[in-house]
Amino acid sequence: MVRGFALFGVLLVNMYGFGADSIAWNSPTDRLAFAITRVFFESKSWTLFSILVGFGFALQLQRAHARGVSILPVTLRRLAVLFALGAAHALLFDGDILMLYAELGFALLVVRHLATRKLLLLVFGLILVFPVERLVSTRDQPAWSEEIQSIDEARAELEADQRTHVYATGSFAEVATDNASSIPADPLEDIKLPESGLAVFAMFLIGFSVGRAGVLRNIPGNTAAIARVRAWGLGFGLAAMATERVLAATTGYAIFRTQQAGPGVQFAGDLLFAFGCVALALGYAATLVIAAQTPRWRVALAPLAGVGRLALTVYLTQTLIFTTLFYGYGFGQVFRLGPASVTVWAVVIFAAQVVACQWWLKRFRFGPAEWLWRSLTYLKWQPLRLGT
Repeated sequence: MVRGFALFGVLLVNMYGFGADSIAWNSPTDRLAFAITRVFFESKSWTLFSILVGFGFALQLQRAHARGVSILPVTLRRLAVLFALGAAHALLFDGDILMLYAELGFALLVVRHLATRKLLLLVFGLILVFPVERLVSTRDQPAWSEEIQSIDEARAELEADQRTHVYATGSFAEVATDNASSIPADPLEDIKLPESGLAVFAMFLIGFSVGRAGVLRNIPGNTAAIARVRAWGLGFGLAAMATERVLAATTGYAIFRTQQAGPGVQFAGDLLFAFGCVALALGYAATLVIAAQTPRWRVALAPLAGVGRLALTVYLTQTLIFTTLFYGYGFGQVFRLGPASVTVWAVVIFAAQVVACQWWLKRFRFGPAEWLWRSLTYLKWQPLRLGT
């Protein structure tokens, strides 16, 4: 259920990257849609999903240990197949995260025997890299001295992209050729942004630590602890996001856009955003875990579980759908849809995926991508249909 919830946010944020994040969209409806996405989903969705990847890795280790088998051969093949799937996916969408997950999975193998305390200290240090690195780089080239783009200039830029960008005018082969530059993923790229490979690895370590601790093996016995995570996660996370939005409105602070704030405000805003995203993601997870313990909420949230079980298939088909919507060889809507329109499309696409997942799981054991991944990992075609 938690994974299914995270996948909606991943879809929404990925779709914003095709022009909806421009300041050109300044109607009240668009500003509201952008604010909702920014506060509740941007950087929180991949954070939550990455935590779950680390959590799953811990479960795999525990199961292998219980069976008395070595995890290395299977895990190495599993990561190699994931990287190959990610490379193919990146040709369609240069925002692929599967290659990065595969690369960081090898790093997780290296540190898996470290004590939990050391892992959490490493998490803290990795999260700090983004605000500290950006603060240091600002001393040499202050971000607030850059020229701020006007709304008219942003609109002109979108119109120019509609006429010239490869996503708007290129064929499938041209898009794939352009996107090939993102292969392989570089974990050290963009360390001055909150979405670098170092931050993703920090989330792996959080999820791995939670999974290894076994907290979720006995949810009723740990309800109080999970409730505290919910309270602190939602409380601090939402407060941090609200403060970051206030800084953006009053000082010109920005993370993904050119800003006017001074280095002190920038550093404070970066700290709030980096740690607030982690807190909010954990708050979401704890909220869903506790809710799912009651029959009423378990029924209500059950459709998310179907999406979560087919996470890889859902992620890949999301890309197939929204690139067909945006790219020139499809419906050509890239750089033409604002935040409100993109949000509506994301809801429609995700709702269709929820229905499709329910239909599929009544007939098959795995999603198509999961089946292929599993078969290649174990070097044996796995049974796909239920009852076989």
